[in-house]
Amino acid sequence: MTTRSTSRPSPLSPKVLTIIATVLSIPFLSFYWMSFGRLIPSATTNRGLGRLTMMTLYVPFAAFAQILFNDLMRYALISGLSIITIGLGLIIGRGKRRLRVWLLVILCAVIAFPLLFRYRPALAAAPGYTMDLVTDPGLFDGMVKASQNVLEQTPCTYSLLGWSEDNRLYYQARCEGQIRTWRHSPAQADRPTPVSGSPTDLQATTVDEETMLAMVRAAGVRPTEYESVTRPLLLASEGLASPNGRWMAAVTQHIYGTQDIILLRGTESP
Repeated sequence: MTTRSTSRPSPLSPKVLTIIATVLSIPFLSFYWMSFGRLIPSATTNRGLGRLTMMTLYVPFAAFAQILFNDLMRYALISGLSIITIGLGLIIGRGKRRLRVWLLVILCAVIAFPLLFRYRPALAAAPGYTMDLVTDPGLFDGMVKASQNVLEQTPCTYSLLGWSEDNRLYYQARCEGQIRTWRHSPAQADRPTPVSGSPTDLQATTVDEETMLAMVRAAGVRPTEYESVTRPLLLASEGLASPNGRWMAAVTQHIYGTQDIILLRGTESP
């Protein structure tokens, strides 16, 4: 009499590792899926279908963004575990061609994620101008800010205080109820630095809205014919010109989302 032995998959089998890696990669893949879904409403004449598609994509997308990408440590932990698990699956599953192809796909999705979905301000420089993002969050902190923008959160609001005689910009940031004063020197490559206060003789030469809007373009607007209509909604403050006239500072805001401080100047400026 013979007995049949039931074999269970090893905890480190290629299939198990692929399943674990796929589950860990779902938050990243949902962002790609959501990005694809944004193209559907502008590409279809059925607006009801477009709204339904966007809602079915947005719900899981927003949930994953809130859970994972709203915290830098969680993002680093999940992305690190994903890469490690994928690496083990590629090593152990050398003879499993389909599994290896899928693991390579999600590996590329995880690694390329902070580059493809890096944070971008609401406005970009128009032709003939260059733009500096004063409140640049950086590569990985930008993931948190991008998530906050998608979830229509405004964690920080900014107000321009003015320029000093040596062409340094002073501004205030209100983040989670705390107010801090910052100083930025556009002539230098340094990041903004917190200061205890601002000079009393700051200059605040305003630039009219029409001039500011001519320097910028709204980013990522679909359909594109609404770009010029959307642009004024994204400018959250008057422009302030530096004493030497080289830079124009302004506050910009994604609609119902995050704010930024930008600096604009002509490409022919010295």
